Amino acid sequence: MPDTYVFPGGNLSPSDSSLDWIKLYENFGFCKQSFDDLQAAENIPNVLTQHETNCLPKYLSFRICAIRETFEECGILLGRPKINSADTTVSNWASFIGGKELILWQHKVHDDSEQFLKMCSHFEFCPDVWALKNWSHWITPPSYLTSKFNTIFFLTTLNQIPTVHKDEREIQDLMWTTPEQCIEMNNQQKVLLPVPQFYEMSRLKTISDVESLSKFATERAKFGFETYWPNRVKTNEAMYTILPGDDLYKKNDENNSEITHVDHLPESRTKNRILHRSKYSNVIEIENFKPKCNHIAPSAYFNKGC
Repeated sequence: MPDTYVFPGGNLSPSDSSLDWIKLYENFGFCKQSFDDLQAAENIPNVLTQHETNCLPKYLSFRICAIRETFEECGILLGRPKINSADTTVSNWASFIGGKELILWQHKVHDDSEQFLKMCSHFEFCPDVWALKNWSHWITPPSYLTSKFNTIFFLTTLNQIPTVHKDEREIQDLMWTTPEQCIEMNNQQKVLLPVPQFYEMSRLKTISDVESLSKFATERAKFGFETYWPNRVKTNEAMYTILPGDDLYKKNDENNSEITHVDHLPESRTKNRILHRSKYSNVIEIENFKPKCNHIAPSAYFNKGC
C-alpha cells in the first residue's frame, strides 16, 4: 500500500511453517505444550484453522511470519536468547535482540526467508512468539480492486524503544508514535492511514498507557478475533465503511466487486462505521455498539448508549 503508514508485516512464507522451528525450540528447552496458550480458546478465523500436513499450526507460523517480517522491514528482532529462555512462556512484554551484525542478516532474510531460521540457530535465540497477543482480523472488501489482504493483527508491547533500521527497498519511512499523534497527523494530512490502521489506532487511543494496554491485550487474547470484512457504501454525500455490529452491516460476498450506492443511509440504532469525507477526513461513528470477543470499541466522533 504505497504512500500509506501501515503496521509491519507481510506474506506467510513456506519457511515460516517449517517443522524445523519445533526442533529449534526443543533445543531451547521448549516442548510442544509450550505453545498451547497461543491459540485462542474461541472465535478463531478460518485463516488460522487451515492447517497443512507436516507444517506448523497456523497460530504459530503466523507469529513467526510477523516476527520475521518486522525484522526484515524495521530491523526489530523480537527474540529470546537461549540462556534461561524456557524459564517461562508468560510474556506480557516483548524481548528484543539488537546488534550491528544483525543488519547484514536483515538483508539476507529479506532476500531469502529461509535465512531467518539459520540466523536464529547461528545466534542461539528463538522468536518470542509468546509476546504477540491476538488482536484483530481484517479482510479487504471485495469492492477494493487493487491489493487483497486477509490479515491477522497481533499486538506486542516493549518496555523500551529498540533501535530501528529500515529496509530501503520496501520502506520509505519508519515512525514511533502514539495513537493520538497518529490520528492527529492523519487529520493534518501529514500521514495517510488505511481503514484498518485508522480504526485500530482509534481503538488503541482509548487505553491510557502502555502498561494497561499490555495487561488488557494479554487477558483478552484468549477470546480470539472477530473478522472485520468491511462493507463499502457510497451515498450522495460521502463514502462509508460499514463494520460488524452495525445495523447496516451485511457479510460480504467475495464475488461481488460492486460498491453499494444509495442516496442516503437509512436510520439505524446501532452504529459501527467510518464516514470518509476524503482520504484524510475520516470520522468513526459509534452508537449503542459493543464489540465481540471481549474487545474495546474505538474512540469515536460520538459515542453514546454503550
